[in-house]
Amino acid sequence: MKKFLLLSLCATLLSCGQKSATNTNVKPVSDSTNPILDRIDSLTLEIVIDSLNAALYFERAELYLKSNSVNPGATDLIRAVQLDSTNALYWQQLGTLHFAMKNSRFAKNSWEECARLDTRNIECRLSLAEVYLAVGELKKGQEKVNEVLDFDSKNAEALYLSGNYALMDADTVKAIKYIQASINQKQDFFKAYDLMGVLYSATGNVLALDYFNSALRLRPDRFDVHYKVGMFYQNIGAYNEAILAYNRALAVNPDHKISLHNIAVINIFLGEHKNALAIFSKAITLDDMYLEAYFGRAYTYEILGNLISSEADYRTALMLDPAYRPAMDGLSRIGK
Repeated sequence: MKKFLLLSLCATLLSCGQKSATNTNVKPVSDSTNPILDRIDSLTLEIVIDSLNAALYFERAELYLKSNSVNPGATDLIRAVQLDSTNALYWQQLGTLHFAMKNSRFAKNSWEECARLDTRNIECRLSLAEVYLAVGELKKGQEKVNEVLDFDSKNAEALYLSGNYALMDADTVKAIKYIQASINQKQDFFKAYDLMGVLYSATGNVLALDYFNSALRLRPDRFDVHYKVGMFYQNIGAYNEAILAYNRALAVNPDHKISLHNIAVINIFLGEHKNALAIFSKAITLDDMYLEAYFGRAYTYEILGNLISSEADYRTALMLDPAYRPAMDGLSRIGK
């Protein structure tokens, strides 16, 4: 009964009006010399002859998905599962497809069936652990992580997830232990370096910079990590270094309004009020609903004695959020 329900769920990937992959009179995709399309054409002809061969549908599904043809790929994958519902790999890939299509519940069901069929399938268990972590089912998720570590005690993803589960239990020491262990096993583990940077940043430990810099060596295009470096420096009062880091974030992503906002705030601390005004204004140009930028500019105008402009920006901030206390306080100050 459970298997029937799981197979029924698969159909939700497709609209009722779609043609089924059981139609064996499918024309070849093209006459292209593209090897993927050529293989799809070849498989299509094989399926005409052997329309009940699950492996053929699965292989064609993989090729369709590889070439970004999602609907025919999904149709073939579902057909493969229908023809051979005991194949854990088919369920694993179906779960991955569901997850990519934002069907988390169906992804979880598919991966659970995969894990049931193959007691040593690591990928399905790791995927389940991530889903359980996201929805707060911590006991089930930790069980899946532990199952992986029983097979492979040095699995970097499992160690990293153990660290995340420790964080959910507010055990930072344990979290750091496991995440560092994941890095020891996988030297190019970007997200582990990034998370370690965040954890050390929370305590103001300069080790955060080492981890962030390691992450940036792997992914120099990640503006969010440059931003985190800027936040670290700003929090410890190293303003010049913070501005440099924020500017690196902006070099990668010129539309990162929060980096602009923070540079403007630092300029206030440094007494560079005209610079602060210009930068707050630039942030507002990027997002004319940016509450904090209006407040920051209003406060800067207040410092400079331009109370008319200050009042205008405080009132704009309150239009965006009538309960925004800092803007209320600002209006109260300049009204005295």
